[in-house]
Amino acid sequence: MNKYIACILSLSFFLFSCKTTSLEKNKTSEKKPNIVFVFADDLGWTDLTTGNTNKNNGSKIFETPVIDKLASQGMSFTNAYTNQNCAPSRAALISGQYATGTNNQVYNVGSLKRQDKRTKGFPNVLIEPFKQKKVIAEDGINIFDVLKTQGYQTALVGKSHGTPHPLKGDFGIDLPADIHHIIAAPIKGVRTKSFYLALNSDKKGWTFNSEFVDKYANPYDDEYINTILKPYQSQGDVAILKGTPKHLTDAIGDFSVDYIREKANGDRPFFLYIPFHAVHSDVTGRRDLTKKYLKRGLKPRIAEYASMIELLDQNVGKINNALKDPNGDGNTKDDISENTIFIFYSDNGGLFKNTPLKGRKGNLTEGGIRVPLIFRYPNMIAKNTITNQAVHCIDFLPTFAELVGLDLARLKKKDGSKPKYDGASFAKILTGKEKRISRENLFWHLPGYMDERFSPSTLIQKRIENEYYKLFYFYETDEFEMYNITKDISEKRNILENPSSLEMEIALQMNADMLDWLKTNSAPTGTWIKNGQKVPYPKANDVQNYRQ
Repeated sequence: MNKYIACILSLSFFLFSCKTTSLEKNKTSEKKPNIVFVFADDLGWTDLTTGNTNKNNGSKIFETPVIDKLASQGMSFTNAYTNQNCAPSRAALISGQYATGTNNQVYNVGSLKRQDKRTKGFPNVLIEPFKQKKVIAEDGINIFDVLKTQGYQTALVGKSHGTPHPLKGDFGIDLPADIHHIIAAPIKGVRTKSFYLALNSDKKGWTFNSEFVDKYANPYDDEYINTILKPYQSQGDVAILKGTPKHLTDAIGDFSVDYIREKANGDRPFFLYIPFHAVHSDVTGRRDLTKKYLKRGLKPRIAEYASMIELLDQNVGKINNALKDPNGDGNTKDDISENTIFIFYSDNGGLFKNTPLKGRKGNLTEGGIRVPLIFRYPNMIAKNTITNQAVHCIDFLPTFAELVGLDLARLKKKDGSKPKYDGASFAKILTGKEKRISRENLFWHLPGYMDERFSPSTLIQKRIENEYYKLFYFYETDEFEMYNITKDISEKRNILENPSSLEMEIALQMNADMLDWLKTNSAPTGTWIKNGQKVPYPKANDVQNYRQ
């Protein structure tokens, strides 16, 4: 009998312990996941050393050990897309809309009338471009607004392209630490520019021209070098940094670390959006890293670029470590990384070689729009997984909404109308519940010019079973090009030069889908310079007839 009672008591204690553990887990999971979103600038598809994001085409020159490890801890996307340069990518990400959306209409950086640097103008162009907007509208419900409906604290630190600078108005951002990427400050009465290094201003002292980030602008000292930089030292001599100006990339990383430490133990989740200015062009890397790559025989411009890539990688490490040890005491009992979605992404393709991809930043070829993307969410996203599902900037807003349990259909704007989003959620791809999203088509539309890199054109990408096709239409010449980018990732064979009957059938369907999208979205095309008339859309079946 005693043994029986002991057994019952033991079983009861076991069940109570299981129930308590389950309740504790449920209590922990009541807090929605934090979201940390690192958005690199001009980082190409092949610039990371991991092969997970680029079908084993990782760089043999650059070093990204932290980001490589991040890829091994989550899901990598080999077919992640953006727009051709920064402002339209950021505008689409934040608004959840193509540039044809009512709250977007940002097609290019600056304007759609970018002069050709080779000819100093627009000789013999045929189309007067559409006059775009430079920033998204305030009256939409953007990605920050969406998360705030779920109790999120929101912060932006970094590049504000696609939204006004300085960030004013109601964009749903609690802490808008936006920073212009070329710093100008008066020094001895002269306005001086600096590419990414703090300046010592007459009035402000050491500055990045940001009220939020200037507290991190003081030059490197022994304490910073020994505690912050040395853990990441990689064949570079960090000691040479003592007394030199702080790099903007480090300052943004420092701001992000402090933000995480401040918010880590709060009752509300946070969304920290970090659009770095690294790696970009006309760069000034951090001195120790640049010297490291110069010693390896790289040309100065490539050495600076390599320096920026490694510096970005180090700051991803700083941010990740802040999630694992928010109070910085060396003990990870306060680790919040398990309940944090960590994202690494780039705003457009690289400026240099993107081989095997064709083209670069500013092009609609793969080298201009295909980028690295990594998602880590422990216990929700399987480790070291890879998907070739095509995703785009517009997809993040609905994906975040699904991940935090929000039904977008319930949202309404101030005037009572329902906001329209163009993206599709890929949350179930991340969690392994599905292999594909139902959407088959993605679109890019550019009703104007950007130097030699694009002219008025529309692009549709379509998934046919497990293969992806691209169909370009060029308005000036009324011509098409078509590629199977699954079999021809370098876009070498224009299928329409000698299509099979099946390929022509696919082309006709893509032509029809493109035309339907253009009409449905009232996509602008500009006007003919010769007569001022609106440039027409491609006609149905044009793809079949244009070479005849």
